Amino acid sequence: MSASAPTEALPALPLALASRLKVALRAAESAGAILMRHLGGGDALQVEHKGAVDLVTVADREAEACVLGELALAFPEDGRIGEETDGAGGRAAWQATARRTTYCWLVDPLDGTTHFAHGHLQFCVSIGLLRDGVPCLGVVHAPARRETFVGGVGLPSTCNGAPIHVSAVDQLSGALVATGFPYDRRPRIDTLLSRLRVVLLSCQGVRRGGSAALDLCELAAGRLDAYYEDSLQPWDVAAGIAIVEAAGGAVRGFGAAQPAWQVPADPFAGAVLASNLRLGPQMATLLAGAERSATGGDS
Repeated sequence: MSASAPTEALPALPLALASRLKVALRAAESAGAILMRHLGGGDALQVEHKGAVDLVTVADREAEACVLGELALAFPEDGRIGEETDGAGGRAAWQATARRTTYCWLVDPLDGTTHFAHGHLQFCVSIGLLRDGVPCLGVVHAPARRETFVGGVGLPSTCNGAPIHVSAVDQLSGALVATGFPYDRRPRIDTLLSRLRVVLLSCQGVRRGGSAALDLCELAAGRLDAYYEDSLQPWDVAAGIAIVEAAGGAVRGFGAAQPAWQVPADPFAGAVLASNLRLGPQMATLLAGAERSATGGDS
């Protein structure tokens, strides 16, 4: 189904969001077409290493130029942050950009680059919109899966135009949980494994999807029951946060100092715990205990 499928919801939105959703959908679909054109390109992908295991390809750059170009043409007054264009700027610079305007776009042109470079189909274009620093709109387009997720303030979440909602699972023993691992995992391996151990022992199953944006969308659609990960970038999660919240879920920060699931998610903070309203507090307590154990906080 085309990425433009949810346009029937536009009249119910405030004009500022309706017009931005329309452009974001068009930009996501155009970027997705670029990715599909490059998929399976082998050496032509011009794969480069931003870090030991962090990749970037010509497809990332072309897709980002497409999205940022369309957004700039339609809304020149909005802030815009793209992974490849602004990624070296650091969190302080990104936050300053987000504060300068009422609306600021956060764009990941290819979330799941490692998958993409290997021909694995779990990748997407993620376009999130902040209003006064808070996620208010998300568009996540997975072209190889032919799925487009949309949601935001005043816009109930959908997948290809069909309504989606978080699951009703209320016990960890019945929960399917997703997570991810950061590129700098070697110095933090004890904490990562401590978290994974308690989740594996407490939940029905664990999945590692490899795309934060799609993990959040899968959660919004009720295909996952919880998702946690840290060392994330704002463009990884901004769209997904808006979509999860519009699907009846909640997104919070997490860590040893946050066992009560009370700190709202900040796309610039790096750590995200998302779930339905019943499982979230249980997951927060579980992860906080694991982190304290790994860092020697438990006697």
